[in-house]
Amino acid sequence: MYEWVVWQIEVDDPERRISEPYHSAGEPFLLAKNSREVMVDFAERLGCIYEGCRDDGVCGSDDDPCYTWWFRVPQSLHVQRNPRGWPLVMKECQLHLNRLFADHYHWQVFVDARRTQAIMEGNPLPPLP
Repeated sequence: MYEWVVWQIEVDDPERRISEPYHSAGEPFLLAKNSREVMVDFAERLGCIYEGCRDDGVCGSDDDPCYTWWFRVPQSLHVQRNPRGWPLVMKECQLHLNRLFADHYHWQVFVDARRTQAIMEGNPLPPLP
């Protein structure tokens, strides 16, 4: 049994609604930095560990922007699931991220098997993809 399981939360943004306010204001796109400041403490209050965010990913055949956050979830919280099969704490993180953007997006939540396996085996964590 794993002591920790790494979950990732990914949001697709084909309309670029998340990045557009930065570009319109002439500011650099710092989603990873800005969300880190909020999500480190939020994850800790839930009993999880924030691992990072990637704000330069693409997905789909059109290379639409997508953004991903990684969280380490203890086994005791990993087993508490909502009807979609997500840990309750990951649903809380997803809802909190959604509030940060003040909009509704298509969210995906799933296990990062590579990072979970590395933790279990005591190996260095692979870089965030």
